[in-house]
Amino acid sequence: MNMEAGDMEAGSPTSDARRRPSSSLLALAGLASATACHASTFSFPSILGAKHVETRASEVRNYTTFRRRSHEAELLPREGISPFCNITVSYTHPGHDDLVSVHVWLHLDRGSWNGVFLGVGGGGFVAGDVDGDAPSVGVHAGYVVATTDAGHPRAEPWGLKAVGNVDWPGFVNFAHRSLHELAVVGKHTLSEFYGEKERRSYFAGCSTGGRQGLALAQRYPGDFDGVLVMCPAVEFPAMVSALYYPQMVMQERGWWPGECELESVVKAVVEGCDAADGVLDGVVGRLGECRFEETAVVRGLEDEEGRVMFPGYVPGTPMAALLGLMNSICEDENNREKCEGVPFPVTNDWIRYFIQKDPRFELKTMDRRTYRDIFRQGVEEYDSIIGSSPDLRRFRERGGKVLMWHGMADQCITVTAGRRLYEQAREIDAARKVRTEDYWRYFEVPGVNHCMSLGRDAYPFDALERLRRWVEQGVAPEELDGRRIVETEGGKGLGEDVRRICRWPEEGVWDGRRWVCLKPGGRVEVERDEL
Repeated sequence: MNMEAGDMEAGSPTSDARRRPSSSLLALAGLASATACHASTFSFPSILGAKHVETRASEVRNYTTFRRRSHEAELLPREGISPFCNITVSYTHPGHDDLVSVHVWLHLDRGSWNGVFLGVGGGGFVAGDVDGDAPSVGVHAGYVVATTDAGHPRAEPWGLKAVGNVDWPGFVNFAHRSLHELAVVGKHTLSEFYGEKERRSYFAGCSTGGRQGLALAQRYPGDFDGVLVMCPAVEFPAMVSALYYPQMVMQERGWWPGECELESVVKAVVEGCDAADGVLDGVVGRLGECRFEETAVVRGLEDEEGRVMFPGYVPGTPMAALLGLMNSICEDENNREKCEGVPFPVTNDWIRYFIQKDPRFELKTMDRRTYRDIFRQGVEEYDSIIGSSPDLRRFRERGGKVLMWHGMADQCITVTAGRRLYEQAREIDAARKVRTEDYWRYFEVPGVNHCMSLGRDAYPFDALERLRRWVEQGVAPEELDGRRIVETEGGKGLGEDVRRICRWPEEGVWDGRRWVCLKPGGRVEVERDEL
């Protein structure tokens, strides 16, 4: 159904406007803005190596087509978010055969904008959540939001120009170049619309989006004042290859455990480790106090000398179902020897398109030696472009702040990967006599999986607010508040109970009255009410 721009109720914000309300009508509605939501309002900023192709603009009202996949989006009102002007700026890099689009959502009512610019990231091989949850959540919270498709508007594999030939310009776009251009285009667009610049700017993303935030801090330290990094896809070439390792173990042994078997293993580990934090709630809160039998998938991929090439699972992490790494399909559920593994989709595409450079390659044909070689090849070819550096000196020197958290039950990107990067940063800073916590703080969140909580455990909804308070008021976060979503009369809201999420390396422990943060190995005397 085609809808007029002024009457749009639930259409995509990329829909072209056929008719724009007059400025007088906008004023009557309390939606007057400094300039009109029209393509002619906007120019293209100066970006070295980029050429403008097209700018599109449309007014969007009562937008409700977000998918509500993220916990933040679950809290959005049923009637939709505030009216906004959706700007799509498309451009190319001459000679690179690409077309990149930056999407900027601007409040039609200037009074609804909080003066802050927010860039949001993507997931997997998708660079930005163009029409979905992340920009919707940002607009509802008062931000001007921008995201980029990095020249890859669809989720289908895009890594090859032809068999054997990687799309190198497209890969550089995905790795980091388009992220800088998002900041330039987004800020330029909002300044032309409102006639003023943003007061502050932030970037927030989970998984690929978390990697993007770190890439911005590393490569373009002047683009954002602060970055919120969640469950980041750090050490991308090594990490993505390592996601296949549990499949390799099952393939070698000719046995594919059923989902119920894997769930029972996880349940047993959780039951054995649950009480270490003082509360029996089905959550492993203190990994350092958890004793368990170390298996191959827990140790992670090892080289020929037995050294870990990339860390594996941690106790209590789901191994199958949504985003799990040990999924399989079987001809006969009663015969687990007649099964076939289901590799994680991002890993499947990575090995086929970027390393083997052949979409016909079958991962199940790899033996252990070939797999190790593929792992190393990915690091050698791509780490300089998309790898994660723990050295954020330039970002620190400009006054930038990083708030990073990782779910302890992350089922695809192990929490130890984010922890390892942070510890590397601390080592670098210690040699410089710099306190890492003065500009970069890291938190591990009990029970939370990859960018979500499958068990509806306490989630750090306040992370962006804490980052802003740090940047704008100088109040560094000592902890985050973990809260659960509850049903309310008007839909969904946040419950009153709060779990304290401690700053690494401290761990949260319940002392009988409240959550307290202890150093690893610390003990707390449990308080009890008198009878």
